[in-house]
Amino acid sequence: MRKAWMVFRLVVHLLYGFVVALTLWPLLGKKQKEMIEQCWAGQLLLILNVQVRVVYEKPEADYSIHKPCLLYSNHVSWLDIFAFNSIHPVTFIAKSEISKWPIGGLLAKRSGTLFIERGKRHAVRDVIHAAVKVLGTGRCVAVFPEGTTGAGNTPLHFHSNFVQPAIQAGVPLLPVSLQYFKPDGSFSTEPAFLGDQTILENIKVLLNSKTGFVVQLYIHAPINTEGRTRHELSDEAHERIRTICQAQILAH
Repeated sequence: MRKAWMVFRLVVHLLYGFVVALTLWPLLGKKQKEMIEQCWAGQLLLILNVQVRVVYEKPEADYSIHKPCLLYSNHVSWLDIFAFNSIHPVTFIAKSEISKWPIGGLLAKRSGTLFIERGKRHAVRDVIHAAVKVLGTGRCVAVFPEGTTGAGNTPLHFHSNFVQPAIQAGVPLLPVSLQYFKPDGSFSTEPAFLGDQTILENIKVLLNSKTGFVVQLYIHAPINTEGRTRHELSDEAHERIRTICQAQILAH
């Protein structure tokens, strides 16, 4: 009965988002859009029984106040996007495949997601240029430089090209260590969206959990990008994220 109720609420919530994105979105102002994005993301996580825990290494790491910046995070699940947006809406750089998802694709487009067109010669250059423009408006941009998802125990290789928007826009780089835990504090790989798993299979894992999960975003102190190369910045961010991810597992 509990699972059926969760499925019903999820379907209604997705349809509500689809209708708003399809009809009302062009008529709304910036503040209204941000409010809807934040509330919708928070409600989605609530329905799926996923709590968000935010740890700021320093006060300047609060990107809802100190912006614009480039959020540079490891990637575990499709839920990661909504975890960030539930704190404060940002513009994401994402694979073009997401734009083809039913309902989710439209929502991503309406929220201003910057898609990388695979196979296109200047795809990365184009998305970097678009990200710089967004940062110029005062809105934060978020990217998952691994280009894929991992378990959350340690970050995979980072593609340093995705630091470039921060360098060109002259904004700080904000590394984020993102991991999933059970409510008792133990590290969990269950919510990870990995391999050949479909999004429906992943949602089933979330629905079947009796305790739910906690997604933790450890937001590191900003890194000044002035006078530094993208490789230096990416390597420093990777090391910060790796250190915290492993420390959090050992601590629990």
